[in-house]
Amino acid sequence: MSTNDLPNQGDTPAKDAWNRTVPHEAESMRPDIAFYYPGQYWSEPDWVKNLVLFFDGIGMLIPSYMPDQGRWDDVPVIESLKDRGLFRVIRPEEHVGPEETSALATAIQNIADSGGLDPLTHRSGQSAFRSEFGSLSMSRMGFFGDHAMAEGIFHSLRERGLATESEDGVSIPLHREVRGLILVLLSQIIKSREDSMGLTLSPATDQARFVRALNEVITNVSSASPTVADVVSFDMHVVGINLSSIPIDDVLAFREEHYPQHRDYRLAVRKFARELSEMPSEERPAVFEQREEKLRDAAHQLRQEHLSAWKQGTTFALGLAGAALNFFTGNIPGAAVAGTSAALNAFGGRAVDLGCYSYLFEAKRSLP
Repeated sequence: MSTNDLPNQGDTPAKDAWNRTVPHEAESMRPDIAFYYPGQYWSEPDWVKNLVLFFDGIGMLIPSYMPDQGRWDDVPVIESLKDRGLFRVIRPEEHVGPEETSALATAIQNIADSGGLDPLTHRSGQSAFRSEFGSLSMSRMGFFGDHAMAEGIFHSLRERGLATESEDGVSIPLHREVRGLILVLLSQIIKSREDSMGLTLSPATDQARFVRALNEVITNVSSASPTVADVVSFDMHVVGINLSSIPIDDVLAFREEHYPQHRDYRLAVRKFARELSEMPSEERPAVFEQREEKLRDAAHQLRQEHLSAWKQGTTFALGLAGAALNFFTGNIPGAAVAGTSAALNAFGGRAVDLGCYSYLFEAKRSLP
């Protein structure tokens, strides 16, 4: 099976655009890609702007027979990303191979054996309703990797009333929650391919409630350590970065202009995520609380070093308390650092050294 790099990796204009937009301090520094899941299309295009501010691109697992964009309002964002080589298509026909299919089959079988799928089958004493089904490409179920093993997944689900025969020869109708389950599992399984892709994949989703709902049956997801994308999302919510009104071209221009700060922040987040992966899950909330405190200190430093900007009695209230707890319960406020934007604007753009957090606060000042 081919382990060729992803599309647009040859000597193409897209590759040139990538190199211009994302300078690399060393060849060994692999691009950090926010690997979107579940499914092919995100819920809100504005959410992608936040991601691309911090990552080297967006990756999606898209079958070869599908277009690379969804709703009409996705098109401008995706086209801007493509123009700069920042939209990465990961084809399941190439990257869901025998090992990935085996991992998927094992996970599905373990969940089924534990009774995790029973509530879907025995709802109201009957099989799942046909209206609850949606199609998933056969390539994402592993039919290109190990056909016999993928058939085993299909038959196991069909026996439970959670799958039916293909109607188009390229996809399988599945219960929608099972479809989501497979895509969530794949977001972790595909990470094993990142070395052959020459990328670092950070699973990222804008459907956290849906993923949390599956945690009851996906034990390895509920216990997985937070990814780089999780850490970035935490920081964005704490600082209160929201790019919904900012054109995607302006977001990309900001990142290019502030690449040194972007690089420092990215390296620091990688280190933090790696440390999280090496500690017991019950210790992680306290570590996030410590990170929250560091952001509080950074905001305090801004206030102290520019005290003259506050002679008119302007207040710089911080709403950081409880942000780490809210992060783990999924109830994160949209702007936890209240007044940060006004405060930074009052500073008149004067530089303040906030270490790796400089990129976050400069984004807050310049973009929203």
